[in-house]
Amino acid sequence: MIYLEFLEGQGLGNQLWNYVTLRSLSKVLGFEYKVLHPERFKGKNFLDISYSNTKTFKLYKDEFLISNVFNEKLYYDNHLNALISDFDNQVLSIETNTTIRGLFQSERYLFNNDINEFIKVKSIHKEKIRARKNKCLLNIRGREYKRFKKLILPKSYWLNAMRNMKSYNNNLTFAIITDDYDYASKLLPEIEIIKGDSQEDFFNILFADYLIVSNSSFSYFPINLGEKPKKIIAPAHWARFGNSEEIWISPSNYYKNWSYQNKEGKIISKIIAEESIKKTMSIYSKYYILTSKESLKRKTIFSFFPKSLRKNLKKFLSRFLPLHIG
Repeated sequence: MIYLEFLEGQGLGNQLWNYVTLRSLSKVLGFEYKVLHPERFKGKNFLDISYSNTKTFKLYKDEFLISNVFNEKLYYDNHLNALISDFDNQVLSIETNTTIRGLFQSERYLFNNDINEFIKVKSIHKEKIRARKNKCLLNIRGREYKRFKKLILPKSYWLNAMRNMKSYNNNLTFAIITDDYDYASKLLPEIEIIKGDSQEDFFNILFADYLIVSNSSFSYFPINLGEKPKKIIAPAHWARFGNSEEIWISPSNYYKNWSYQNKEGKIISKIIAEESIKKTMSIYSKYYILTSKESLKRKTIFSFFPKSLRKNLKKFLSRFLPLHIG
């Protein structure tokens, strides 16, 4: 039996990456699997997943029987203030009664399995399909991204990506889906925003033919469930777009069927992208200091306010400074 725990505050994209890794490992290693705290799954209203395949549930009902924890190897770059992940082949050596923990955002963790085998879109939401023949969606991430200036994408990325999309289909019109309406409306005021919750955003991406995505794990699954889009543009070097060292943060987030755009607004070739990946891992493979996520937690001015006050304070300030505070 191998285990996965859905965590408090974990985003849907992170939950799904962990889940498909659990399912793929279960198949390749021949272990039964179980998801702990399934009530925390953020996609339960519109996605069907299997929380366990065990035929011996009573033997594993007591979670104290879990004796091992596998932590995916992560590298910390102090200069770029980033955690770096790549496929950790040690995952193939785990033993039974192990909980897996990590980001697990590399397609190599799928072991050639199709995620459509593990995740089903609920049929009651088929009415979400809209005509998208000449529509390109911009999946803009705001909110907490605004606290990290090296993470959030500049306006130039979106403008260049729209220009590049036009070169594939000159008849395209554009619309935004976002977790931060105030931010997106200030960033690109001339572009329509399709408002909705995370479920509606998921379905809009699922049925889109053309997509410009942010450096977020959210979009991967609606892109790869069902029929694939005709064109996807994503930021080169992912979570540190435009960094001068051209380091890929993270190599896990390089997906073979996507097009990646650099800070100059050009779509880079597959050869250049893969050379950048090799360069990145040749650097980080020499790192030898291990740390924990807890030790890397960053204090901000909001850290000094009581937790109960922080959310309301951020919400209030974001009305006046939507490009900076989320």
